[in-house]
Amino acid sequence: MPDDIKAKKLRMKTWHNPYTEEEEVGKEKERIQRESLFSYQTIHGQESRPGGMDLREEILLRDGPICANCGETFHPSELQMDHITLRTRFKDKTEADRMDNLQLLCTPCHRAKTKTDLKVLSRMR
Repeated sequence: MPDDIKAKKLRMKTWHNPYTEEEEVGKEKERIQRESLFSYQTIHGQESRPGGMDLREEILLRDGPICANCGETFHPSELQMDHITLRTRFKDKTEADRMDNLQLLCTPCHRAKTKTDLKVLSRMR
């Protein structure tokens, strides 16, 4: 056998794992940017129910940009649509979305009302 032919050593190429090395993770996150779609639902911050935006606009025309609880005037984007009687109390959920059961509240009033509504619901169960 000839001794002049030497076997080549395989060189192992090391690959970095972008998910375990911290600086590489940051670079990879900057490289991969996901497309975010624009939605009018995110502007008003309300729930996504079919026809919800139409109901909100009707209430704005009916009552104006005034909080039903504290009576202060706000910009229309700062008001949230609220059900006077809870949706869970209705067998037919479309009855809950009637105009006489809807009102506009500012964010602090809506949070307070939701908190008390949840307490009432927890006592009922």
